[in-house]
Amino acid sequence: MNTRRLLTALGLATALAGATQLTADTVTTKDGSTIQGKVLHVSGGVVEIETAFAGVLKVQQASVISLATDSPVYLRYQGGNTVQGAVSTAGGEVRVAGPGAWGTGTVDKVESVWINDSDSPEAKAAAAAKRTWAFEASVDVMGTTGNSTSMASAVGFAATLAGPEDKLAFYAAYTKAEQGKGAAKTTTSDSAKAGVDYSAYFTPRASWYVREEIGTDKVKDLDFYSNSAAGLGYAVIRKANQELTFRAGLAYRYEAYKDDNDPTTLGNDNLSTAALDLGVAHSYTAATWRIGNKVTFMPSLEDFANYRIQHDSFLELPLASTQWKVRVGVANDYNSEPQPTKKKLDTTYYTKFLLSWK
Repeated sequence: MNTRRLLTALGLATALAGATQLTADTVTTKDGSTIQGKVLHVSGGVVEIETAFAGVLKVQQASVISLATDSPVYLRYQGGNTVQGAVSTAGGEVRVAGPGAWGTGTVDKVESVWINDSDSPEAKAAAAAKRTWAFEASVDVMGTTGNSTSMASAVGFAATLAGPEDKLAFYAAYTKAEQGKGAAKTTTSDSAKAGVDYSAYFTPRASWYVREEIGTDKVKDLDFYSNSAAGLGYAVIRKANQELTFRAGLAYRYEAYKDDNDPTTLGNDNLSTAALDLGVAHSYTAATWRIGNKVTFMPSLEDFANYRIQHDSFLELPLASTQWKVRVGVANDYNSEPQPTKKKLDTTYYTKFLLSWK
């Protein structure tokens, strides 16, 4: 009796397995290979099928001669004719039988296949065109004690509203560093800045932009500065994972300095001038890291020898999750005509911990 039950169970299992094989979606290629699984979608000349033995496989549509599904799907032929139903292939033609509709054509005439309404080309295009917010907060704290005492800290925040045709970015940062202790304590950095940058594409590569940055730097006796600019940009590279954009425009530079003899009043070396705004920005995102580089050059139109160069380069790596990251980089700020006793170049090496969310 037990033997009969065992044989019966094995027979049922075999029958179920065979039924599963018979009802699986099937993709047949020109070399005679047959792939069974679940067809996820067809788009851009690629057929994606999920298999039990190798996960999701991508097959070039040009090499497929037969396509069949067990469950109803949406299939669109070239020309826009869309039919919902189970797909079968006979005599080299892909056929779809749907409620009140019938479609037929060769595999190469199939434009797209999808399962759910949310996966349709129109739904994906609408999702891609939607602008979304992304936020980022950063902190950097470093200190030493012993033979020397120092403390440095920096905080920052950024918010970006981006879509396929434009991008609006807000940012703010504050940095302070001190060295020594007691009466010998000196401030080596005390600066703050905030800005907004908006750019919009009017062709696939050409764009226009406006930007504004304000800030202060007490170590440089810079009580307040403002950089306002507008111009045109051109994306030499514009991909999902990489961008390289050049900018050129006109700007207005304003810098108000403290009076060395009376810190409560402004000095006579303030700057107010029209300027050029030249820049380049590059970013590249890999599977597990990201790099960014940005350089701006603002020479005065009244005196080209009076200019400011700002540079920032970084490498970003994920930590425990995709939301937490660490960013290491270097930033340079060069002023060709600083205040007396002040150096032209400031270089900052930093390590930041970032939290990003959407």
